[in-house]
Amino acid sequence: MTVWSDTWLEHLVIHPIFSLTEAEKQYSLRLKNKQTRQQNDVVDFVLQHHTRVLTLRDNDLLLAVGSQIRALNLVAFKDAWLEASNTASEQGVELPDSWIHTVPYKTLITPDIDFTIHSLTPNNNGRLLAVTGENRLVVVCLPRQGFSNLSDQVAVKKVDCRTLSVGTQYYDRSKNAVVQVEWHPLSATRTHLVVLGDDSILRIFDVSVDISEPEQSFDLSPAIQKPKDQPKIGFSLDDDDNTDEDAVAFTLGNASTATSGWESFTIFYTLRSGHIYALCPVIPYRSVICRSHLDNLSCISDAKYEQAKSSSESDHKLLSHLFKLQNLWVNALFQSAKIARHATAQNSTKADNDMLTVTSSKNHSLHSVQRQGPFMISHTNILADGIEPSDILYINADTVHILALAFNNGLVHNYILGSEIDAQWQLPTSPNGKEWERELAKLLLDTEFLPKASLYETVQLRSQEINQLQSVRLLSDPMCQDIYFAYHATGVHAVVMSDWLDRLKQLSSFYEDGQDTEAKQGLASWLKQKKSSEVRLLVNSAPFQNSFVPVVGLTLITDMYLSYSLLTLTADYRLITQNLNIRREVIESEEVQNAVKAQLKSLADEDQDDKEHKDTSGGYQPALPLPAFQPPTQLDTLPKQPKIVIPSEMSGSKEIVINEDTLRFFAKSTEQIRRQARDLKKAASKVDTRLTVQQKEFERQVKTLRELYYKLQKINSEEAKAAQQQRLKEITKQHTQLRLRIDKQLRTLMKVYQPDLSNQEKEWITKLEELSKKISGDSGYLARIQSLQTQLEQLEIQKTKTYKSKSSNMNSAQLEGILRTLKQQQSTIEQVNARLKNLDIKMPVN
Repeated sequence: MTVWSDTWLEHLVIHPIFSLTEAEKQYSLRLKNKQTRQQNDVVDFVLQHHTRVLTLRDNDLLLAVGSQIRALNLVAFKDAWLEASNTASEQGVELPDSWIHTVPYKTLITPDIDFTIHSLTPNNNGRLLAVTGENRLVVVCLPRQGFSNLSDQVAVKKVDCRTLSVGTQYYDRSKNAVVQVEWHPLSATRTHLVVLGDDSILRIFDVSVDISEPEQSFDLSPAIQKPKDQPKIGFSLDDDDNTDEDAVAFTLGNASTATSGWESFTIFYTLRSGHIYALCPVIPYRSVICRSHLDNLSCISDAKYEQAKSSSESDHKLLSHLFKLQNLWVNALFQSAKIARHATAQNSTKADNDMLTVTSSKNHSLHSVQRQGPFMISHTNILADGIEPSDILYINADTVHILALAFNNGLVHNYILGSEIDAQWQLPTSPNGKEWERELAKLLLDTEFLPKASLYETVQLRSQEINQLQSVRLLSDPMCQDIYFAYHATGVHAVVMSDWLDRLKQLSSFYEDGQDTEAKQGLASWLKQKKSSEVRLLVNSAPFQNSFVPVVGLTLITDMYLSYSLLTLTADYRLITQNLNIRREVIESEEVQNAVKAQLKSLADEDQDDKEHKDTSGGYQPALPLPAFQPPTQLDTLPKQPKIVIPSEMSGSKEIVINEDTLRFFAKSTEQIRRQARDLKKAASKVDTRLTVQQKEFERQVKTLRELYYKLQKINSEEAKAAQQQRLKEITKQHTQLRLRIDKQLRTLMKVYQPDLSNQEKEWITKLEELSKKISGDSGYLARIQSLQTQLEQLEIQKTKTYKSKSSNMNSAQLEGILRTLKQQQSTIEQVNARLKNLDIKMPVN
C-alpha cells in the first residue's frame, strides 16, 4: 500500500520495467564500470562512448537492459493512474500498487541485437531507433501506432520489430568501435544517420537506401604528424595537428529556419586534444531546407562576391572565388528543388511553399569539403594527461551561437562563436591546377581566416566526493534555448545561461539594427560585469566519499498531458523523476513598453486634488502598482534541492552507519534544506503580499462591476422601459407641437414680408408699363430716336461729300428760316433724349 499521491511520476519509479534479474544486474555493473576511469593514459574511447539507455519516442518510454529493449506507453500509464486514483479517492482508501500491473511494458523482439546496448537514439518522426553497442550499430523499425496498452492483463508483451544492421563492414567486434550516432535534422526522409567511429571517420548512412555503404564519408583525422612526447595544448595554434589526435565527439547544426545561416549545414567536432573543428557544407543527399534560408544565403554570397571582386586588395579578390563557389552551391540546391517539386507535384495535396526538398550528390561540388580549424580560442590552457573532451553541444540562441565542450574531469567550457562559419572546399594545390585555386587554398590556411571563438566561462561539475575521470554527456533543453543539462557519474547538473545570454542577444540585435554606439557601450558594460551561468545540481548520485552511482540515461518529457518533466536513470536502473516549471516568456512590444511608461508618468504627476476627484473626473484607476509583477527567482523552472541517490550498498533496509561521511552528508543536506526553506518563505511572503493587493483589486473590480450591473439592470427593467417609452411619447408630442408652431410662425412671417399689392401700387405698375411701352415699344421714343439718329448719320455722310456749286433758287431769308427750324428741332430732340435717359435710370429692373 502506498500513500495517496498527486503525481503519477512517483508511481512510475516502481514500475516493473525497471526491475532487473540477477543476470541483468551484471549488465548494470559492467555499464557502471564504463562511466569512470582511474588511469590517466589515453588508450581507448571508454569515456567517449555516448551512453544513454533511456529515451523517449513520442509518448513511449524506451529502456535498454543488456541486449533487451523495453517499451512503456506513458499516456496509458497516466490514464490508469488517474482511474485508480479517482476510485481510491471515492472509496476513501489508500492507492494500492496493484493497478501498476494493468499497464505492462513490452519487450521488442530484435534478433540482430545480441550485444550490450550502450545508447538508444530515436529519429525525428519516431519510426526508427538507432541502437549502438561498443562495436555494433543496428536500426530498429518501431511500430507506427506506438506501444499503447492493450486490454489483456499479461505482465509482459512482446513486439516483433524489423532490425537493420548498419555498416557491418565498418563496425564489428574485430573492426572499428562506434563512438557516437545522431540523426541528421535536415533529412527529408528522416533516415540519415551520422556515425562517428574510433577510426576518426564520420559516415552518413541513408538507411532507407543502403545500410552497408555510407552515403558520405569524411576523414576527421589530422594530416600532419606531431611528436607524441610533446605536451598537448588545448585550443591554441602553437602546435600542429598530429595523427594521434582522434575525433572523439561531434554535434550537428540546428534545423533550417528563415533566420539560419551556414551553421545549419555545419558539423562541429572535437579532437582528443581539445581542438575544435568544423565541416561545412554537409547535408544529406535528400534534405528539407527553408526557402527563405537559401534565399538569404544566396543574397549574402552574391553581395560578398560583388564586394570582394571590386576590392583593390589581392586577398579580397581571391575570396571572391570562394563566394562564387558558395553562390553556385546554393543555386544548385535551388535547381534541384525545382526538379524535385515538379516530380512530387502530382502526389502532394498541399505543399509547404516555404520548405524545399533539395537533392544533391557527390558531384554537387567539384571539390571536397574543407576541414576548418582549429578554432582560434582566446586562451592556451595546457590539458593535463588523461584530460580529454567527452562531448560537445551546439546551441543556437537566436543571434548568439554557443559551443559547450565537456571534459572528463567534470569541466564544461562555454564558447561564444566569434565568426560565422561559412562553406569552404579543398582546392587543388598542384602546379597543373589553376593559379587562383592554389593561392586561395593557401590563403584559407592562414590563421587570419580560421574560425574564431571566445571562451566565456568554465563550469565546474565535478564532485569533491570522486577523484576519478568520468564520462560527461550534454543534453539541450528543447523548451529553453539558454539551458542545457549535463549528466555524469556523480549526478545531473543544469547550466542556466540566461543571466548573461539575454543581454548579449539584446546587444546583438542593437548591432543588427545599426545602433552601434549603444551596442558598444552596452558590450563594455556587459564584459565588465562578467556574469556567470547558474549551475544547479538536480540529481546528486555521489553523496558520500568514494561512493557514487553513475547516471546512464537522461530524457525530457515535453508533452502537455504528461507535463514538463525530467527523467534520470542511474546505473542500477533506479528512476529519478522531477517536475519542471514551464517558463512563461512575455515579450513586450515597444508600444506596450511606451504605454506602461506613459501610465507610470501620469500616475506620478497626479497631485492630491486629482486623486480626490479621480472617481468623478477620470476613469477607473487600478490599485496594482506598475511595472507588472514578476515571480520571485526562487520559483523558476528548475528545482533548488537536488534528488539524493543513495548507493545500493547503503540503501534499503540496511542499517545506517554513523561516521564522518554520513554526518557530513546530513549536515550539508540539512543546511541546504534550511536555506531553501528560507528562500521559499521569502518568496511566499512576496507572493502573499502580491495576492493581497490583487485580492483588494479584485474586490474593487467586482464592486465596480456590480454597480455597473445594477445600473444596467435598472436600465433594462420593465419600469425603466415603460418610463423610457413614456418619455419618448412626451418628447414626440412636444416635437409635434414645436413643428406646428414653427409652421405658424413661418406663415406669419410670410404675410409680413411678402403681402399682396394694393390698388395704388397696381395702378402705378400699370402706368409704368404703359410708359415703358411708349418708350421702348415699336413706335416709342427709342425707335423714333433710332430713326432720327440714322437720318442724322446719313445727313452727315452727305455733308462730307463734295458737290459742285449750284445756283440756288432760294434767297438768304429762306435759308435762315430753314436753319432756324432745324435748330429748334435739334433742341427738342435733345430734350426728349435727356428725359428718356432720366426715365431709364428711375425705372426698376424686372
